[in-house]
Amino acid sequence: MAVAALIATAVNYGNNLIFALAFLLLAVWLQSGWTCYRHLARLHWRANRPIPVFAGEALCLDGQLTGGCLRDVEVFLSTSHSTGQPEILDSTGEACLATLWPTVQRGEIRIDTLSLQSRWPLDLWLASRSLPPLIALVYPHPAGNTALPDGHPRSAHRQAASDDFQGLRAYVPGDSPRRINWRVFGRRDELAVNHFDGASGGQALWLTWDEMPGDGEHRLAQLTRWVLAADHAGREYGLHLPGQSLPPGRGRLHREKCLRQLAIFNTTVFSTPNP
Repeated sequence: MAVAALIATAVNYGNNLIFALAFLLLAVWLQSGWTCYRHLARLHWRANRPIPVFAGEALCLDGQLTGGCLRDVEVFLSTSHSTGQPEILDSTGEACLATLWPTVQRGEIRIDTLSLQSRWPLDLWLASRSLPPLIALVYPHPAGNTALPDGHPRSAHRQAASDDFQGLRAYVPGDSPRRINWRVFGRRDELAVNHFDGASGGQALWLTWDEMPGDGEHRLAQLTRWVLAADHAGREYGLHLPGQSLPPGRGRLHREKCLRQLAIFNTTVFSTPNP
């Protein structure tokens, strides 16, 4: 608009200096847009895998930006829901970018609107570059008033209980030398052995779909709460859903497997509440 006003004034008064100023401003405006877009196109984006969250929490979308040929350039990560804080490329042309994505429902979500944006160098243009989509996992929101059952009637035994490390105990004559923890011996100058469960295994819980009332999403929320409670208590537990089940186990990997199974489970076929 300023350039158009200057050109109209120059035509009206026949002033060559105003013509020169108008076309100079126009050249600066066009060149700043081209420079911003060209620099943005040269950057390399490496996204981190989004860490799963529970429904209602915000996903953190982040990654590493490399390949910048200029320093002190502001770039930010944007989606259709939020825009991250602008980050400045350092002397090596790198920066870490992040933004948040709000979640409402459980399951796998595809984020297609991720883009790099920049207003460098003169804030006259907003250049945008689309990024490859990301797939993220959202766990069900833990809810429900039923406490974790104590002494579940459908207990189970582990398949490979002898491989489950239980801790350390004092050395007893007759213990296998292969089970002696030599690191502890080096620190304490006393013999201790690695203790494992016996071959029979220990008692485990079955967290089952059929043993609670309510619709599908209510059951998944209660099962999610039970999984977290059992993991926090150090219990061994298995998960049984209609048509599929996970054998008893414990630990971080087992918890993530159970939560993933609950996140992607299709409740449409099994949505009829218990009578």
